[in-house]
Amino acid sequence: MRFPVALLGVVAMLTAGGCTNSDDPVAGSDEGSIKFTRNSEFSGPRLRVFLDLPDGTPVSVNVADDAVATRPGSTVIPGHQARDWTFVKDDEIGTSVVYALVSWDPENPDDYLMAGWWAQFPDQHLPQLTFAGSQQYAIVDGPENDPASPPELPLSGQATYAGQAGGLYSYALGSGWGDAAGSRVLEEWEGRIALTADFAAGTVGGCIGCEGDLVTRRAHFGIFLGDEVRDAQAIATGYELLLVEAPIGPDGTIAHPAVTVRHPERDVTEVAGHWGGSLSNIQDEDGNPRLAAGFVGASFAESDGSAGRFSGVFVAPSEQFGSTGR
Repeated sequence: MRFPVALLGVVAMLTAGGCTNSDDPVAGSDEGSIKFTRNSEFSGPRLRVFLDLPDGTPVSVNVADDAVATRPGSTVIPGHQARDWTFVKDDEIGTSVVYALVSWDPENPDDYLMAGWWAQFPDQHLPQLTFAGSQQYAIVDGPENDPASPPELPLSGQATYAGQAGGLYSYALGSGWGDAAGSRVLEEWEGRIALTADFAAGTVGGCIGCEGDLVTRRAHFGIFLGDEVRDAQAIATGYELLLVEAPIGPDGTIAHPAVTVRHPERDVTEVAGHWGGSLSNIQDEDGNPRLAAGFVGASFAESDGSAGRFSGVFVAPSEQFGSTGR
């Protein structure tokens, strides 16, 4: 299975991926380039999500025609409210299963940010769906991350960003797990992200999981994984994803093929990762971009033969915006 395309709201497109020999939607490599474009429309509470498949075929889902579930959500963005939707669309080319969480200003719905996950099942139809042969897309999108409207970046100073990251992880247990060796885990993870942007140097870097543990929690992906958490050992706990310092492009975009994975008790011997995103085109009261949003993916191996992968998205308001809403 090649690494799934990551769409960033910016749509960050990594290698168009297909799972050809695996039922694991997050296993894979980390090759590919990044292309930024938009892939959602929102006029609260009407949402449309769209993207182009690897062969160029456009696909989309919308609240009126394709939503099968919705509920109130939570958001790290001050002054926003949130709601999530689950979409299922079965048509001639196959089936789309989409989860989307939207955070928006109720007084100005044009001020929104959407994060979610898209699974495309070519030539597969309900109820017989398998991740084998599928394509997955991690999504973060909103007007303030529009590459056609880049931010005015400060020329000096620093800003810190803190927020939430989460997604899917897979893990194959090696010899160090005793009787459980040879089994596999596919679960959902969440954790805190902290970033520091140095505008004079034009760089940004940080960590997921260095402040508080990554946790295994069923928050968003029940339609893919079922409602019950099955990883009783909470394998994600203790891992830290170090986002290696990356250059900030003049348009506020970030793309770097380097992530380090570490654990206080596990011997991580090999890592292949990437991370990227963009800075908001809306300034906080200090004149810095008010949030950073993006994605992360990291595959790793351990000395006992265990191997895993984290894949997900993040949203992180600036310290000023997060604490004051301005």
